[in-house]
Amino acid sequence: MAYLHAREMLPRITSDWIAFIVAIVLIHIVVVYEVVVILPYIDEERTRTFWLHVAFGLFLYVSVITSFVRTIATNSTTRHMMLPSVLKPGWRFCSVCEANAPPRSKHCWMCDVCVLKRDHHCIFTGNCIGYNNQRYFINFLLYLAVGAFYCNFLNVDYTIETLGNINLLTLFTILLPMLSWVFGVAPAYTFAVAFISMVCLLGFLLVTGYLIYQLRNIYCGQTMWETASGTKDYNFGWRENMMEVFGQSYILAFFSPFVKSPLLGDGLEFKKKYNENVKDL
Repeated sequence: MAYLHAREMLPRITSDWIAFIVAIVLIHIVVVYEVVVILPYIDEERTRTFWLHVAFGLFLYVSVITSFVRTIATNSTTRHMMLPSVLKPGWRFCSVCEANAPPRSKHCWMCDVCVLKRDHHCIFTGNCIGYNNQRYFINFLLYLAVGAFYCNFLNVDYTIETLGNINLLTLFTILLPMLSWVFGVAPAYTFAVAFISMVCLLGFLLVTGYLIYQLRNIYCGQTMWETASGTKDYNFGWRENMMEVFGQSYILAFFSPFVKSPLLGDGLEFKKKYNENVKDL
């Protein structure tokens, strides 16, 4: 599996840079908040429970960062690939790349290159999600969702104590911390607690929802574009569909970005469920 050069890993347009920086900053703000504020509040005596929380939190953090780095470092594009000069069946010519592009690939105007089995362009990673890096993107979403849920679980008592009893004003402060601060409803520290609580809550809901959508597409053997267009040519059952994304050790690779799990193909050729001259019943 090929990896990108350092300069190719980074975002290429301003909007991607903003989203990329926001994602990195928010992740680390939450991590620092949990370690410096929440864990000492939960266990002032630093008992075994405290260190169990630290160990589990460190595992989640390392898994999130590793998945993120491997998502942006793994090359899923046709860049640096030797592509055939003769247009093969099912292939198409990309006038922008001035090269033949394989089936299921799409040209990304933000990355300025064709992407193998392109699923979508992720603004938070500043890169496209495609054939080689989709497994790491799923790992990233999975551990973000677990981490956000874990943070919400740890934060609830401290958040309620800081903001006061649960009422309409408390909900307003959590859901709209900026407005509550601007209108003087919440002082600076209360605003900070409410803001981080809002990030964890909305982050969990959004990431979990998107993870479920991605897993649904993988289960059906589809990319986002194929789901939108109703294409079902590559659905060979959940097990083979999972192996296409996560490789030979698909169960372990689903749960860990550290597992070596070679993919079954090269992203250039895909077998179809039906022959081109057979009508899909």
